[in-house]
Amino acid sequence: MSIKVQGTEIITDSLRIENVDINYDNSVSGLLSNDFQGAIDELTGIDATPIGTIQYFAKNSAPFGWLKANGAEVSRTTYIDLFNQIGTTFGSGDGSTTFNLPDIRGETIRVWDDGRGVDSGRNFGSIQGDAFSSHTHGVSHNADRWWGNRGTRDWNGSRNTSNGIGHKNTSVNTNSTGGDETRPRNVALLPCIKF
Repeated sequence: MSIKVQGTEIITDSLRIENVDINYDNSVSGLLSNDFQGAIDELTGIDATPIGTIQYFAKNSAPFGWLKANGAEVSRTTYIDLFNQIGTTFGSGDGSTTFNLPDIRGETIRVWDDGRGVDSGRNFGSIQGDAFSSHTHGVSHNADRWWGNRGTRDWNGSRNTSNGIGHKNTSVNTNSTGGDETRPRNVALLPCIKF
């Protein structure tokens, strides 16, 4: 790969990097853009991040060498190394020239069971909807009522003709509470996949 320094730009055979500082020994000492590390990795060939790795970033744009993990349909030739790693696991695109990236926007990652039996029967990369384990909420209450005089009404509204204590069993449902989903505390970061 040839490198040409031109003002504040470095131009290679396949990459143009702007806003660099060249120090006294002619090495790259800084890059003012957000893609500093990715650009240096491209120039030096030392990035050891495996293709297909997913990481989370504290910014809302994908760094150099990464794509947003947003389910986008991308070229099988432009991103051939990534396609060779993940294939059509997350979608076959148009079926011949494109494939889909994983779409993990708004999702919580559940580690693949891989034969352990905790979450058995799922395919790698599959999506699982939300669910609650089967359970019951309820309250039982025994109520006593004293009828002191003839002619009072019983629990069902019928006229009572004797003195005594009446018993009625009642079932009460708890009130509905909560929002429109079940979730733990969380923070929103940008998921990206290395290409």
